[in-house]
Amino acid sequence: MATSSIIEDIRVNNPKAIEAYVEAMETSAQNYHPRTPDEQSSVVSDPERIKRFVQKCLAKRGKKA
Repeated sequence: MATSSIIEDIRVNNPKAIEAYVEAMETSAQNYHPRTPDEQSSVVSDPERIKRFVQKCLAKRGKKA
């Protein structure tokens, strides 16, 4: 998705906020690295992997499966 479509409706009237935003975008661009196969999105169909994922998510919320 193009950045222009994401920020099209954002209006900023504070020059310092603009500077901070541009600096963050530039820093992000400098730290870019292509995704490794492990970082890429995919469909998970392994029941054990799904179970571990759900348990991890629930644990972050203080709940048990």
